[in-house]
Amino acid sequence: MIKELYTPKEAAKILGVSVLTLQRWDRSGKIKVVRTPTNRRRFPRSEIERLLGESNMLSPERNLVIYARVASLEQKRKGDLDRQVNYIKEKLDLRTYNNIEIITDVGSGLNDKRKGLIKIMKRARNGEISTLAIRYKDRLTRFGFNYLEVYFKSHNVNIQVIDDKPNERTIYEELTDDLLSIVTSFSGKLYGLRSGKNKVLKEKVKVAIEDVANLPDEN
Repeated sequence: MIKELYTPKEAAKILGVSVLTLQRWDRSGKIKVVRTPTNRRRFPRSEIERLLGESNMLSPERNLVIYARVASLEQKRKGDLDRQVNYIKEKLDLRTYNNIEIITDVGSGLNDKRKGLIKIMKRARNGEISTLAIRYKDRLTRFGFNYLEVYFKSHNVNIQVIDDKPNERTIYEELTDDLLSIVTSFSGKLYGLRSGKNKVLKEKVKVAIEDVANLPDEN
């Protein structure tokens, strides 16, 4: 039996967006909702079908790409990639997709030449993806997420961020590596990529970053 009203969680899975996105759409008037006697949101089937049509998702092919990234081979060996993928699978209703593809990368979030990322962008450009699922925003890119979001939306691809609370320790470690990469790049231009001065500067910056991170919180 086809339902006429859907809960936020049910509607979010069908549309491939987060519950928070549905709430924003309600406030902005992009989607009409029905309120229950206890003031709970319910989403009419007609509204869901309308949005599916506008986002070009009425095609029989709903293709999902699950993307995961770690910064180092050590993290991959520890199973971090697999944990990201499995977490996403647990949170999505995979039955709503015709095809599911898993794409991963090992590398810095600052690297815009990652093979997996480029592969996904080509898939989007060719109309082969309807939804891109990632656990955290920074798995897709460390900086410039909004630019990628605009790119994928222009190709009718919805980015679904599953979790907004990343592991702070892991993020700190990766951010330190990213900052060192930036410093190494600039110092390499100044002193030469193989210069001993470059190695000394890199080590000094690493120590400085760690010192700042360990400063006591005044609050």
